[in-house]
Amino acid sequence: MTRTKGLALATYLVAIVAGAAVGVTVDRFVLRERLVRQWDDPRAMRTRLADELGLDSAQRAALDTILDTRNRDYDALMVPMRPRLDSVSTHAREQIRLLLTTEQQAIYDQMQRERDNARRQEKRR
Repeated sequence: MTRTKGLALATYLVAIVAGAAVGVTVDRFVLRERLVRQWDDPRAMRTRLADELGLDSAQRAALDTILDTRNRDYDALMVPMRPRLDSVSTHAREQIRLLLTTEQQAIYDQMQRERDNARRQEKRR
């Protein structure tokens, strides 16, 4: 294969990978946003679940206890894992940014800021 053909093939492959990465990233943001809107407020989610299942007051209290315990247990499990997960996410973000043009990086960075702000607001609830 000639150098020109190899360069063209490499450029084509990079474009495909970059397009796929951006597509997956955007899809994840859109999907997460839809889910967050649907189950936005944890209290509202509990109320909706209890209402749709037709739970009585004793069942609702038990549901709250189960979900509170689950949340505490989940948080306890995540404490030692959070730094590793954050590292994986940071590395992936850096790799994605390397695929992007300057203009695309600016858009991607704005998307990340919006996502981070949404997560901070979600934790406040």
